[in-house]
Amino acid sequence: MDTISLTLGLGLLALFAIPIIYLILKSNAHTSKVKQRAYDFATQNKLKIDEFEQIGNTIIALDVSNKKLIFGKAGSEDHFEIIDLNQYATIHLQQDLQAGNSKKIQFLALNFAAMQKQSTKSICFYDEAGSDIIAPEIRLQQARKWETKITPLIAA
Repeated sequence: MDTISLTLGLGLLALFAIPIIYLILKSNAHTSKVKQRAYDFATQNKLKIDEFEQIGNTIIALDVSNKKLIFGKAGSEDHFEIIDLNQYATIHLQQDLQAGNSKKIQFLALNFAAMQKQSTKSICFYDEAGSDIIAPEIRLQQARKWETKITPLIAA
């Protein structure tokens, strides 16, 4: 009886654990491919990535010494853009809340204001209309973290 229970328990464990392990391995492989593409893009543009993070399908990488930020969207064809932080005067965290509920976040983005009032740049961290399944409060913490990393580089 103990052998049957043990076999049945191990079988059920394998039935549930194997798909989860497969998804984790597949996600890690995809993340490492995107990271490698970002590092290749940085190398082609003579940049060195000091900080890298993938937030949902947004990739953010920071080159502190050159004061440049690389960002893009992960997908079938990764497209990266370089933001020269020397061109911007300020950075602002935009946090739009739902009209009736002041606690519910609808949209989060980091907005870069240019010195010459030309075009502004924006990096979206959370959009309720999107397919992001992570809680907006977690995205808010990630956006604040990047705001604190970038602010000293813009001010200097």
